[in-house]
Amino acid sequence: MPWRTLTAVSTVAFALACGPRSESNGIAPPREIADWCSFQGIRLGAEPGVVAGGTSCDRLASILTEYLRAYESRWEDVAALRDWTVRVVADRPTEGARPGSFFAGETFWDSRVIDLYQGSLSVLPHEVHHVALGPRSADHQGWCPFGDWEAREGILEEHAYLGCPAGRN
Repeated sequence: MPWRTLTAVSTVAFALACGPRSESNGIAPPREIADWCSFQGIRLGAEPGVVAGGTSCDRLASILTEYLRAYESRWEDVAALRDWTVRVVADRPTEGARPGSFFAGETFWDSRVIDLYQGSLSVLPHEVHHVALGPRSADHQGWCPFGDWEAREGILEEHAYLGCPAGRN
């Protein structure tokens, strides 16, 4: 494929992936899972590269439990989450990625799967909020109070990503 064609196709694909960001991508890509466990009644899987790096599934479960408890202390228990699977992946999800910005988590509605990059477990509350609000939350409309809470708690600073003014705490 000629370089210009490849560049054009990549640009179009990139634009489609970037916006408006849809986290209702349907079916999660298949992944090899090296270790399974659970946290707070939620099925958790870790890819081989995560486990090979010395992180056990139980350790991931412990960390994700803390993020889930923080979320539930402010928002709500998301009972539907017990029907979902969270997978910790070795490589960053790249859909919608652009220089200076990558997506560290993704929600797949049809599969009921959340993928989290191993270096960004702190995005769990964001993805849980999507599950709580449903597929129409993909546009992040009305998420500024959530962004304020994340920043206040020191979990994640994503005001710009959510389209909110910074420092609204």
